[in-house]
Amino acid sequence: MIYGYPEEPSVVPGGRLTLRVSTDASAFQVRFLRQGATLADLGDLGLGTLPGSDVPFGPPDQDWRWPGYDVAIPPDWPPGVYVAVLSEVDSPDPDVSTVDGRDGRALFVVRRRDGASGAPILYKLPLFTWHAYNMTGEPMGSLYTGTHDRVSLRRPGGGTGGTPTDAERYPDVYDLDSPRETFAHWDAGFIAWLEGAGYQVDYCTDLDLHRGTDGLSGGCRLLVTAGHDEYWTAAMRERVAGFVDRGGNLAVFSGNTCWWRVDLADADPGGPGFGRSGPWHELGEPENRLIGVSYRNAGGQWYGGRPEVVGYTVQYADHWVYQGTGLKDGDVFGDTYDDGDEPAALVGYECDGAAFDRAAFVGGGPVEPSLDDGTPPGFTILGVADVTGWADYDGGNRAATMGVFTRNGTVFNAATSDWPRVLASGRCAAVERITRNVLDTLSREPPA
Repeated sequence: MIYGYPEEPSVVPGGRLTLRVSTDASAFQVRFLRQGATLADLGDLGLGTLPGSDVPFGPPDQDWRWPGYDVAIPPDWPPGVYVAVLSEVDSPDPDVSTVDGRDGRALFVVRRRDGASGAPILYKLPLFTWHAYNMTGEPMGSLYTGTHDRVSLRRPGGGTGGTPTDAERYPDVYDLDSPRETFAHWDAGFIAWLEGAGYQVDYCTDLDLHRGTDGLSGGCRLLVTAGHDEYWTAAMRERVAGFVDRGGNLAVFSGNTCWWRVDLADADPGGPGFGRSGPWHELGEPENRLIGVSYRNAGGQWYGGRPEVVGYTVQYADHWVYQGTGLKDGDVFGDTYDDGDEPAALVGYECDGAAFDRAAFVGGGPVEPSLDDGTPPGFTILGVADVTGWADYDGGNRAATMGVFTRNGTVFNAATSDWPRVLASGRCAAVERITRNVLDTLSREPPA
């Protein structure tokens, strides 16, 4: 048995990473992986064999304070997502072919050094969402299981090395290789595609965005999030809104985005940790104002196959987002893959939408946002998918809507959590071309 977590989830090149580790073995070893276009094995950094300590799990809302092991991060390591692979010395060689695992893994980010010139794209990892679903702890410690209303970041999990609730409750029938609410499930594939396509990217976590150590200043033109980015603090939201107001751009390839407001306690004994305050729209600040859409106008399907596999029906096909796709108004993309009849299931497992007149949709459209629930003026609905019959939010519009708007900076929202899965498959040309159009266009011009 071996588990671990980073004291802090991000570090700069040349900085110090502290790994907190518990094992019932007398000694253990560490290897480091970096997820880029491929998964690179970076070796053990000369750490050799380290003495082990057997320490019990703690409550999920506490800093577990396991024994720490300091690692000097090489100054030439590029920004990226890294995983420390922990293994007992008397066990077989560790599996370094995957970032995923329910134990023996600890994820961290190498972010751009403060003051250094940055890449045009900044990719944010949804650390708070991972930990909200992370069951690791005594008793089971997610915000969806157990009895605690707060969770700590200083425990195993947080992307890998722990057990998310969906590993047992809601396995993803469209991708059984990894559980939902892990780094491997959505983000790893998106990042592999992103770096494989040659984009220059910096990385940060939710905690960096909350603290302002994210790298949004210093050359960033586009902030990207993907997969399932559900949990946001007020400081995160204010920082992103300010970035867009100054002319920065935001691309959301995620579903159920910015649904819960969480409050961070960055102090002992539980810090950094957080609890839920409530859905943003119930607190008087609809997430639509920032990202254009809301989960309450679409829905989700958590278990089994979706009631109906749907893609997006295109409208405004002459928009720059669709350039080069060959799509026409009324076409559907993302329901099946290009190379056969297998369902791509692009829309889901959770998706977001803007309010609009459904009578116009049933009549063949195009549809326009009603703007009566926080969606900003100028939001253009580019794609619509009817999700009637899903576990929709009471009173919602029951339609996922991909769209874009500009308020000094431009915000694009794909409005579905499974966009990264379909993109990484390489089997849907429209999804790939739309992604390139968004990244190329929105990373081109610097903020004002």
